[in-house]
Amino acid sequence: MSGSGHFLFAALFIAAYVFIDWVSYLQPVLQFGITPWNPQTGLALAYLCREGRRGAIAVAAAALLSEMVVRDVPAGSIAAITTSCWIAIAYASLAEVLRRKAPPSLVPSPADAARFIGACLVATLLVGAGFIAIMLAMGGLPENVALAGVARYWVGDFNGVLTLTPLLLWAPRWRTGLAALRTRWREALLQALLLGFTMWVIFGLLADQALRFFYPLFVPMIWIALRWGVGGAVAGALAIQLGLAAMVKDIGVAPPLFDLQFLMLTLNLTALLLGAAVSERGRAQAQLRERDEALARAMRFATAGEMASALAHELNQPITALVSYLRAAEILAAPGEPPDARLPATLGKAASEAIRASAVLRRLRDFYSSGQAARSPLSLAAMCEAVQLAFHERLRRAGVQLTCSVPADLPAVAADATQLEIVLHNLVANAIDAIGGSGQASGQIAIAAERGDGEVLLSIADSGPGVPAEIAPRVFEPFVTNKPGGMGLGLAISRSLLRAQGGDLGFDMAATGGGDRPGDGARFVLRLPMAGERDG
Repeated sequence: MSGSGHFLFAALFIAAYVFIDWVSYLQPVLQFGITPWNPQTGLALAYLCREGRRGAIAVAAAALLSEMVVRDVPAGSIAAITTSCWIAIAYASLAEVLRRKAPPSLVPSPADAARFIGACLVATLLVGAGFIAIMLAMGGLPENVALAGVARYWVGDFNGVLTLTPLLLWAPRWRTGLAALRTRWREALLQALLLGFTMWVIFGLLADQALRFFYPLFVPMIWIALRWGVGGAVAGALAIQLGLAAMVKDIGVAPPLFDLQFLMLTLNLTALLLGAAVSERGRAQAQLRERDEALARAMRFATAGEMASALAHELNQPITALVSYLRAAEILAAPGEPPDARLPATLGKAASEAIRASAVLRRLRDFYSSGQAARSPLSLAAMCEAVQLAFHERLRRAGVQLTCSVPADLPAVAADATQLEIVLHNLVANAIDAIGGSGQASGQIAIAAERGDGEVLLSIADSGPGVPAEIAPRVFEPFVTNKPGGMGLGLAISRSLLRAQGGDLGFDMAATGGGDRPGDGARFVLRLPMAGERDG
């Protein structure tokens, strides 16, 4: 803010200070500025918290001008000048303390609110005692009202600070409050009506017993604080304070208003602390939502990475086969050679692998986007036959024999055809790699199915060396593998796919020895729900 801007802001502050002092000048001690409520003090402290020590001159000028305008004190009064300077210095010091402790807002949490209350309590008491001491030293105040003057000055300043300062410090966030008010205006209107009705009953119908029936005001104030936080709490406290001042301004005896201000002080403290607690909870919930959103974003990235790894893993087989078939077709269709009868079959196999790669891509995408599978009744006999056909050339080159044993009366299973095919291809490919990596000249893989309790058990066993004991307990964890160049994702993906369909994939820990017969090596068991049993 420029120099002219600071000057204009200071002038506006001085005008507001004098006006507020004039409006709230009720039931003073003699003709001094000792009243049960001093909202101008709250304005001054908020101004000093914003402007810092340089605002002390404006505060001193405002206090002196207020003495002259509101209480007709002569411009050259040494007592008025001294007390004005004392007020400015004391509250400028308090503002510096508060600015260091919590610059953005004085009451962002219950702990900060408690520190704010404690600092203001001590400061207002010191200001009140200093004001009375100066007035006594100058002979401007009778000794018989000194003690009562300190108490009333302290209560007036403390009430003014608690009512106005937090609200003014919260005011820069008025757009947030206005947005909330637009969405919950009915609740705000109901709270205002309840507050107004309660005050009318207490200070209108029961004016002579207002001290006895003050406590119902805590009900709407607690409701407001719980729903709106510290901003709503201090706004509600200000509304009560204004209503209180307006309704009792015609009372001719000071004690009723003074006693009510003690009760109002208790209400202000309750509202401030409760509002701060609610605001802190709101901020904690907002931070938790932000962390949840960040976690969700991280999970989406992780899922995307897992999907990319899964695609790389699962598409490797059909693409490798596709490339092999296309190269074979290129050889069979060499220029100058007579047409080879095997060419159409080879191209057909290449097309089948391309179609399978497309299906794998689509099903994995659907699985990682929704976590669900499109289940339908499937024949395991037909599925095993398709696997045998797909691995025919690879089995022949590896010297491995694949057998399938599926009873004719075995019921159909409920599964996603492509995803189940992915699982079977993974397990068979792993078995072939295990047998080939062990140096065996030949080997066997056996696929067998049997009916269980409401499910079908499909086992895939091989005669390879089995799973090493050190990784067997973690065989389904991602990136756990003993295969050179392997990613360690196949079994993890396979189990996830089966579980999404209501099935599961298990590993026979006893089958880790290796040998000449299926089952001597690794043995995996698929648990598949029967069609019509758990389908849907």
